[in-house]
Amino acid sequence: MAKEKEEKNKKAVIEVKNLEKIYDSGEVKVHALRGITLSVYDGELVAIMGTSGSGKSTLMNILGCLDKLTKGEYILDGRNVSNMSRDELADIRNDLIGFVFQGFNLLAKTPAIENVELPLLYSRARTYKKQEREEMAKKALDSVGLSGRYYHQPNQLSGGQQQRVASKGFD
Repeated sequence: MAKEKEEKNKKAVIEVKNLEKIYDSGEVKVHALRGITLSVYDGELVAIMGTSGSGKSTLMNILGCLDKLTKGEYILDGRNVSNMSRDELADIRNDLIGFVFQGFNLLAKTPAIENVELPLLYSRARTYKKQEREEMAKKALDSVGLSGRYYHQPNQLSGGQQQRVASKGFD
């Protein structure tokens, strides 16, 4: 009862209502998600858990605007993203969402500093000069203990170091 009252006073950052995801590969339809309803409130930490094949990655791809839902409604920070175009979803990912992928998704032949600079190249809020991007990326890498690794390729970094490069974003 107290939690319900507290939730009414907080803003839902993520609201999913009756979400379904169906993969249609011709003759076979795979129902990856069926009727998911979920609210995540500002400041709340949530863990998505389940057995292999239960739809965790599918749900996270939809929540991260990497995939589209088949049915239902998805409200992210007050915006209905359910039927947005690919370009609009890219803007949402660029402005609102940060990812730490299981596989890190670093560009293989690109040094750590350039992997960190990459989001700044796509920023629609501001255009950054090369020197600014480099300074910001160095500060970001310094902040996670990678000062001496600016020009190391991902295969020259440990798994933990790759994760720190991948998770370094800008506000």
